[in-house]
Amino acid sequence: MKRSGVINLVTVTFLAAGVHSFSPYQTTSLRNCCSDKLNWIAGYPAPDSHASLTVTSAALGTRHCLLPASSSTALPALLDPMVTSSLLQSTSESALLPSADSIRTAFNVATFLPQPFWLFLILLPNSGVTKKMFGGLELVTLFCLVHFFIVVTSIFQPEGTAPIAEFNDVFDPSGNPQAAMVNMMQYPNFVSEEWSHVLTWDLFVGRWIWLDGLRRGVFTSHSVLLCNLIGPPGLLLHWATCIVTGKGLTPSEVPEEGSGDA
Repeated sequence: MKRSGVINLVTVTFLAAGVHSFSPYQTTSLRNCCSDKLNWIAGYPAPDSHASLTVTSAALGTRHCLLPASSSTALPALLDPMVTSSLLQSTSESALLPSADSIRTAFNVATFLPQPFWLFLILLPNSGVTKKMFGGLELVTLFCLVHFFIVVTSIFQPEGTAPIAEFNDVFDPSGNPQAAMVNMMQYPNFVSEEWSHVLTWDLFVGRWIWLDGLRRGVFTSHSVLLCNLIGPPGLLLHWATCIVTGKGLTPSEVPEEGSGDA
């Protein structure tokens, strides 16, 4: 009994020291249970020998009820190794899982972070700084990763990005795809994924317009601005500008046979 009491005391001390990582509700529940358990180990009677202590784990979604403290054969469930291990493990896992707050943060990053870079494409298209920033695909890749983070994080949410059945309705020509798409907009994760999706591709196309203008000497600031605002019309405006200035449409970019490396 003395050894068992020492083991129980150590276990309670460990739990009491670790409650800072739990939610306020879990912290209060565990501290109360630890306090009662210390009294039980020391031989003091429980405040109500017929009362049962209940520990609720939000992560487990279950309740573990303890037997009356007066029972000499009852080992409180809080100190049961299996229960304690499950409680701590599920709490740790829930703390590590991406949350809706993470998606909201990524949404803000995808929305606001690209805007300063657009200004360089629009206002300083011939600047060495702009050429250094957009000469490669690093910036576009960065925002691709933000979008990818939103998609992956949504997988860990209860409904994912959106219910798959409703997503399928968007591609059902026999139904009402437009209404299905409108209905999908009620899901924050789907909105976050679609919005970052659109903004990333807008930046990709805006960069291409800028590069085409540099290669062929075409003014692009107005086209890049429109691409940032409403997407595809910016590309149409660029082609119109090319025609009006006598540059013509962009020639084929497919390499000629035999022109590549062997």
